[in-house]
Amino acid sequence: MRNPAAEPSLVWRILPWLVALIILGVFGAATVFLRGQEAGRRAAEARADAAEAQLAEVQASLTALVQAVASVTAIAEANQPSAQLRRSLALVYDAYKGPTEARLKALGDAFGPSALDVERPEAEHLISGAMHLGGSSPPDITILSTTPTSNGLTEVRTHEVWVYDEVDATNKPTRCVREESEQTYTMRQLPTGLWFVDAIQLVGAPKRTDC
Repeated sequence: MRNPAAEPSLVWRILPWLVALIILGVFGAATVFLRGQEAGRRAAEARADAAEAQLAEVQASLTALVQAVASVTAIAEANQPSAQLRRSLALVYDAYKGPTEARLKALGDAFGPSALDVERPEAEHLISGAMHLGGSSPPDITILSTTPTSNGLTEVRTHEVWVYDEVDATNKPTRCVREESEQTYTMRQLPTGLWFVDAIQLVGAPKRTDC
């Protein structure tokens, strides 16, 4: 005959199962919690990555816009009458440093016939004497004013200092003259949008000194 007192009660028999179930429940809840935390972290990282990508796109768009504006501004500034005049006078200086008929003809693209008549005598003088400028001092060009006129032309007034440091074919100095003057250039715009020098007028008499 079984002794009821010697057998464990029902509670003690199911206690290990209850403990196991509790432990499994805790582990399960912890797993769900951790997975939720991981999913939240990944979602937050995904949102951060998306925001960073959008920010990069905005920055790239702004950079492209700034570059485009700068490019348009640079083109517009480069096509101003005063800027074109500086380039045209640089061509004159290059022609004086290496005067040839080919370079003189090339000036015809930047100067009208009347204006070219003002620039040619110095070049022809250099060619006739087999001379050229030594190039020790580029011309100093200061733009004093730019004035659009009623007939669609633009007048650019300058103060200029040119140094004519003439040398012969062996680069031996032959003469050096410093010329200071003010001039008014009449600029005409071509159908292409570019400007060329239509006429040149001296303002007063130039000041010349030996150098």
